[in-house]
Amino acid sequence: MSAALTRYRVLAWATGVFLILLTINIVLKYLVRTEHHLGDWLAMVHGWLYLAYVLTAVDLWFRTGKRLAVGRTVLVVLAGTVPLMSFVAERWVRSQVGPMIEAESVIGAPR
Repeated sequence: MSAALTRYRVLAWATGVFLILLTINIVLKYLVRTEHHLGDWLAMVHGWLYLAYVLTAVDLWFRTGKRLAVGRTVLVVLAGTVPLMSFVAERWVRSQVGPMIEAESVIGAPR
């Protein structure tokens, strides 16, 4: 489960960073109306990262034995669509899953 948490954390950060870049790009392109925007490729990269983020969040939910609430898990998945929220969701998931990993390692420790 530790590897699944690490995968989730990496994708949460990557999705969040690219969503911030995409938001800046949209502001530059449509509100400021400058020709110096970051590029249209950002939306595609964020889309693919978000898809991987959703898959890893669902994978982590299954690996925790569905001990995370379904409603909260849906909010975690949706956090990848709101700027800065994937960072908040990552911290919440880490605080919830971290003790599960520690308990799992204590139970699995040799006696």
